[in-house]
Amino acid sequence: MRRATRFPRRSVGTTLALVGTLLLPGLTSCSSPQPTAQASSRSAAPAPPTTVTRAMPSDIAAVLLPSTGPQTRWAQGLDTFGTLAAKAATRSCADSHGVTMPQTMPGMFFRIMEIPDLPFIRLHGFDGGFAPGESSTAAPAAAPASPSPAQQRCTREGMKAGRELKDIYVPLQSKWWTRTASLRRDPRVEAAFRHFGACLSDHDVPAKDENAFFALADRRMQAGDTAGAQHLGNVYATCMTPVEAVREPLRKKLNAQFRAAHASELKRLNTALPAKIHELEKRYGIQISFPAP
Repeated sequence: MRRATRFPRRSVGTTLALVGTLLLPGLTSCSSPQPTAQASSRSAAPAPPTTVTRAMPSDIAAVLLPSTGPQTRWAQGLDTFGTLAAKAATRSCADSHGVTMPQTMPGMFFRIMEIPDLPFIRLHGFDGGFAPGESSTAAPAAAPASPSPAQQRCTREGMKAGRELKDIYVPLQSKWWTRTASLRRDPRVEAAFRHFGACLSDHDVPAKDENAFFALADRRMQAGDTAGAQHLGNVYATCMTPVEAVREPLRKKLNAQFRAAHASELKRLNTALPAKIHELEKRYGIQISFPAP
């Protein structure tokens, strides 16, 4: 399971964590701002296509600074688009040099669990899903040969293309993630979280807190226990609902304050970010998309 797309890797359930599951068979990631993965020899059936929408809000703040679970789908799509741009740039470089495409992270949607999308989790569990056109085929079991100098150069080209997008919005957005994570220390949120473990116990889930819960969910997904993982998604949505009932109004208030404090930067991003997205779409023949229910 993956709990971040931009922040340092932490144990599942910690702050500044964006969680999703790497559906690529045998790969999982928990809590990391940059995609990380652990290989496994387990094979699995290809994941079904992810339902997406191509429409993006005219107000870029809704994409960059989500305060509700459903709003995080915009942020997930934006991050995934950066991955697609990096992958396309890597492929273009490899083709031009006549070398095999280096291994890259597939374009996938990762849950932002500091702002949990409970309706989505209840429907789909913790599976993140692939961007349109991305493959869910398992990676080769054997470790690949060391990349050639040309392949290494192409990987760097891809990373550079991804940074073209992320360098525009990550500085501001990361500040927002820090602010949202600070709500964990709010006494009202802490009080609400005290009932989370008891709720898990009431549903016969052997986990005392979020860290233990996500460790359990990760094990079940790695074992291919789809039904068990889906059940855990339902339980999580149920047990987290009282927490979100307290936390979401606080986030919305914090969001309004944050927007006001960064109004000039948001105004600039409202022009600069869509322009860069359109430029990358045209340059690489890709499209931005966002997970939909």
